Order: sequence, then C-alpha cells, then structure tokens
Amino acid sequence: METVYQEIDAVIAKMQAALEEKREQNPDHYAKYPMQLMTTAEDQALRSVTGTWSLPEEYLYFLKHYVPESVSWSTDEYMNMDIYGAKDLLQGQSGYNYNHVTDEVITDWPRDYLVIASDEGDPYCIDLSRGDTVIYTAAHGAGSWDFSVAYDNLIEFLHSMLRPASTGEWEDRESEPYNYCHVWITGPGTDKIKTWVFIKKRFSCDYAQAKTYLEAAPLLVYKGLDSGAVKLVDELKSIGADFELRQISQDEFLGIGSYRS
Repeated sequence: METVYQEIDAVIAKMQAALEEKREQNPDHYAKYPMQLMTTAEDQALRSVTGTWSLPEEYLYFLKHYVPESVSWSTDEYMNMDIYGAKDLLQGQSGYNYNHVTDEVITDWPRDYLVIASDEGDPYCIDLSRGDTVIYTAAHGAGSWDFSVAYDNLIEFLHSMLRPASTGEWEDRESEPYNYCHVWITGPGTDKIKTWVFIKKRFSCDYAQAKTYLEAAPLLVYKGLDSGAVKLVDELKSIGADFELRQISQDEFLGIGSYRS
C-alpha cells in the first residue's frame, strides 16, 4: 500500500506544479482557487467522512493529505472538473443520491456509488461495495444513469488531470525522474516593497501580513517539482529578493522519516 501512497504523492506533486504554472500565467484569475493541493484535511471533516462511509484505504489517504476543499480543474479533456475534498464530500453528493430541495433520497441512484468529482454535472464515482478505487462515470441529463468504467483506479484518474486529450504528452513524460525542491525567501533583497508585493500575491494576504511573513524569514514559498519552480525563481530574481533554491529528496518532499499514516 505504501507504493500506492507514493504514487498518489507523485501525481499530486505534478498537479501542484501545473497549478502553480497556471497561477503564474494568470494570478488574478487563479487567486480565487485553492493554490495548495498538498494540505492536510481538518480532523472534524475527516471524522464526518469516515463516520458516513467505509472508504478504500488509498482514497482515505488522498482525503487526509490533499485537497481539503474542492478544486476546479480544466483541461482539454475536462470542462470544469470539481475534485471534492474531505470538507465538501458530503455536499458533493447532493443532486445525485439526495435532493436537497425536496429533502428526499433519489431512488434511481446506485446505493453504493460515492461521487468524488464531477465535470459540469457528469459524476465520477467509486463503488464502495467493491473496496477499490475503480472510477465510474455517466452523462447527466440523459433520463437515467448509464455508468461505465472511466479509470481503473484513483491514480489513473489523477493522472488524467495532466493529460491533454489530444496528445500522448503525459505518456511520453512518464519515465522522467521526479526532482523536488524548496524555494525560500531569506530576506527583503534590493527592494523590500516589491518583495512585500510578491508575498502578498503569493499568499493572498494583505500588506501587513506580508510584512510579518518577511520579518519572520526564511519563508517557504514553494515545495514541489523543480520544473514548477522555474518561473517563480525568475520572478524572485527580477524583483531582487533574497532567496534560496534547494534540491530536496523525495523523503524530504513527503515530509517523512518513516512513511506517513
């Protein structure tokens, strides 16, 4: 199972790098979306989820360590995929197994299907009666649900978030090694105002909080694949900020001495 967890960690790192790249391209637009996929869920949200469903181990691991709130994801393949986290998994079932308007259970919904994501209303589900993470999907608005297998497991589903539908780009990159890094701001540099502005944008905070963050430097501003740090480093150089880029091992990236549970 640890190998499965490591594969989840690896694909989430790539998703985070892709998210960072999009954020750099259009920071105003992406500021409204959660920018950190790699954030531990709140205990209360996890208790609510585990008290409601008996979940496959790898999916529970995903909920514990990633996506504390839903994230919207768009690619060539998906119009607007909402990936549910522990905090909003219960709400994500509304309209599928339960009608919150009429306060009634929807009887034609498969009893053991849990919606873990949806793309413009098309649900992506796991069948809890199986104990695995085979992903099923069906088109909404057809009058009845006609489910088919979309992905063999959760990891393949997460990989699909990075794979353009029209190319084999992801497959071509599968064999590339994973190289991880940290980027720290270590001081104000040549223009502390520009560094404040950078921190304000990076953490979606006000100037007072940005100043506090800088005063407490070193400040971690990136943790992930080194490919996702390129534009960030270029920006830090352009504003003259003091920073440190450090390569880290996979264990350091995962934050483990022994594997997380």
